[in-house]
Amino acid sequence: MSRDRAPRLAAPGAGARRASFVVPPELAGTRLDKALAAGIDGLSRAVARKVIGMGGVYLGNLRCRVASKPVEAGDALTVTWHPEVLTPERFPLAIVHEDARLVVVDKPAQQLSFGSELGDVGSLAYALARRFGPEAALMHRLDKPASGLLLVARDADAAAHMTPQVREHTMSRRYFAIAAGAPVPGWCEAPLVKDGRSVRPARPGEDGMPARSLVEVVDAAGGFTLVQVTLETGRTHQIRVHLASLGAPLVGDRLYGGPPAPRVCLHAAHLGFVHPDGRALAFDAAPPADFWTAAGWDVRPG
Repeated sequence: MSRDRAPRLAAPGAGARRASFVVPPELAGTRLDKALAAGIDGLSRAVARKVIGMGGVYLGNLRCRVASKPVEAGDALTVTWHPEVLTPERFPLAIVHEDARLVVVDKPAQQLSFGSELGDVGSLAYALARRFGPEAALMHRLDKPASGLLLVARDADAAAHMTPQVREHTMSRRYFAIAAGAPVPGWCEAPLVKDGRSVRPARPGEDGMPARSLVEVVDAAGGFTLVQVTLETGRTHQIRVHLASLGAPLVGDRLYGGPPAPRVCLHAAHLGFVHPDGRALAFDAAPPADFWTAAGWDVRPG
C-alpha cells in the first residue's frame, strides 16, 4: 500500500476541520506529532498528540495512533479534528452484569459504541478500556442515537469464544422501537445495501445482504406504534431501514424519514447468549425515560 496516497475518507462533519500535507525533506525523521504541528496551521503539538490518540490521523492510507512515530519525506499526513471532540462528553458506565470473562453494559443514547475518525475518547469502547483494560472488546455495536444492552469480552480468549455466536447470529437480541405509523407485523426480509453512510433496501435484481427482522406490535398511541423487533441477522441500521421500508420509520430517525425527536426511539432490551463456561445467560433492560418522552409519552402507553 502506497504511503503517499491520501486515504479515501467521508467528508468531515459540521464544524470539523481536515488538513493534509506531504512531509518535506527537512521534517524527515521528525516525530509525527511534531511534524503535524509544523505542517498544519493552527494545530499545536499538544492538540496533535490528543488527535493522534483519538484516531484522527492517517499516515498514507493507515490510521496512526503513535505520536512518537518518525515520519519520512514524502509521507502523506491527513488529520481530522473537531473542537468538541477535544473535550468529549462523559457517559456513566452502566454495568448490568460482570464476571471474570464477560461484561454486559447498558449504553445510553448519543454515546458512540466505537470511536470515529474524529476521536474515541467519549466512546463506550474507550470507557471499557479504562475500566477493564485494553483487551476489553465490544462484541457488537449499537448506533450512536440508540440505547441498550451490549456484550463485552474481557480478554482475547473470551472474545474468540463469543465471536461465533455473534457471527452466526445465535445470540438472542430483542429491541423496543417507537415507529411513526403502523407497521405490518411479521417477518421483514428485505435485503440491505450500503449506500454511502446510510443503508437502503436492495432494488429488484440487485444483490443485497440478507436481513430478517420479526416485527411485533405491542401498543399504540398518538399516531405512534410501540413495536418489539427480534433480529435473526444483525446488519447495520437493520431495524431502522426495515421499519422505514414498512412505512413506519422510527421516531427521531431523520436519516430514514422519521419525525424529529431528541433521540432515536430504539432500545436493545434483551440479550441472551451462552457463556464461555457453558451457562445460558439472558439479560433485560427496560427503555430509559428519554425513550418514552422522545415520542411524547410519559410512560409506555396502556
